[in-house]
Amino acid sequence: MLSVTSIEDQITAFSCELKYDNIPSNALNAAHLSILDIFGVTLAGSVRPEIQLLQRVIGQWGGRAVCPVFGTDLRLPPSEAALLNGAASRVLDFDDVVDPLGIHPSVAIFPALATIAAIRRNHVTSREFLTATVIGQDLITRLARARKETLLESGRYDLSKVIAATAAAGRLFGLAPAQLRSAMGIAYTSALGEAQCMVEGAPTVSYQQGLVASNAVKAVLLASEGFDGTHHFLTGRYGLYSAFEPGSKPASIVEGLGTVFASEHDLAFKYYPTCRPNISATLLAISLSGHVQVRPEDIAHIDIAMNQQIYDLVCEPADKKWKPTTPVEARFSMAYTVAVGLRNGSVHITDYDTDALTRADVLSVSEKVRPRVDPKCDIPELGTHGRIEISIHYTNGDVRTGFVDIPKGHPQNPLEPADIIEKFTHCVSYFDPENGAMRAHNSVRAWERLTKDETALNDFLAYGIASVQ
Repeated sequence: MLSVTSIEDQITAFSCELKYDNIPSNALNAAHLSILDIFGVTLAGSVRPEIQLLQRVIGQWGGRAVCPVFGTDLRLPPSEAALLNGAASRVLDFDDVVDPLGIHPSVAIFPALATIAAIRRNHVTSREFLTATVIGQDLITRLARARKETLLESGRYDLSKVIAATAAAGRLFGLAPAQLRSAMGIAYTSALGEAQCMVEGAPTVSYQQGLVASNAVKAVLLASEGFDGTHHFLTGRYGLYSAFEPGSKPASIVEGLGTVFASEHDLAFKYYPTCRPNISATLLAISLSGHVQVRPEDIAHIDIAMNQQIYDLVCEPADKKWKPTTPVEARFSMAYTVAVGLRNGSVHITDYDTDALTRADVLSVSEKVRPRVDPKCDIPELGTHGRIEISIHYTNGDVRTGFVDIPKGHPQNPLEPADIIEKFTHCVSYFDPENGAMRAHNSVRAWERLTKDETALNDFLAYGIASVQ
């Protein structure tokens, strides 16, 4: 039995005791949508060259072939399948986020849960999977919100996410409270995340997310066999907040725990496959243009103001942002993404393919983007995202100006379920051009049953196997 006095014991009790029937409908609906969203994004990501490289290398490591690698017919050991599925989930930068914090919840949670669902002896029900998803989404947000510095201020890319993913995976596996606390302590030893890969455009952006899912699964399996981890992994003398996040407020983690859920108010879905502030800027630019495809010769220059955190992430170094040379550089380039949106009227996965990065018409617009830092855009209640202001200066003297505070996809400016289904269909069609429409249709039908049919989960996840349609 746990004393339920420490913060660690309280989040353990929450993770073990939360009942499906006590989850608010808004939190449950958000979790339900997020499962469809991240599954489609994972399938689309599975065919990217950098992920196929990982599949080829890791697929040769051997071990018991028990867990599916989505988008393929491969089956691998649990930790390796979770790694590959986690990397595929993140590679397109199309997964859900929490705007004020800049964190990515489902990419840490879904791959770990899908792995546990494949190896648990007892059948995993739809309700169990949804409950574990809610737990993970809530804790990953609470742990991040307690930090003094955002991940873009410190460069420590959400070290606590592996603890939240482990809590969710441990609940789904059926760990007892003491085992689950041990699992989270084990996971703490593998806390990781760095933001330099985003600045440099390195493919390790997605690889490190795969490691998170893999480490969460390993922590759960070790704890299930009696291996112990530190008990004060958050608040101890060298716990997470003392060792890595000094000045934080860990006591805030448990405020409203079990009654207020992050997925009710914080989970945001992406409209385009790119870094979150790029979506806001691009949608605003398209709106200011009157949804008319812009010619390079029509534009004199485009001024974009933002806060320092966003500027450092998607506007520097300038040479890589105006003319990106890799897909990752392009996804973290506001200038390039805005240019694509203004030229095409939208942004698609293929706009970040290597051969798309040399389009002269897009680069001609990209070179006319003038990003700058404006302290007025640093609004505390908007968090990392802040305000983004744009002025499009046309060669005919026309100037069109606007700003965005609440980006599209945020719960206060939401994507509707129909939008998520359309996005899912596009992702599945990218993964499977020949049969994607039928695969997406069948997947959505199974997904719709998740909240009604306890057996629907297996049917839904089966569509992640390449040979299943």
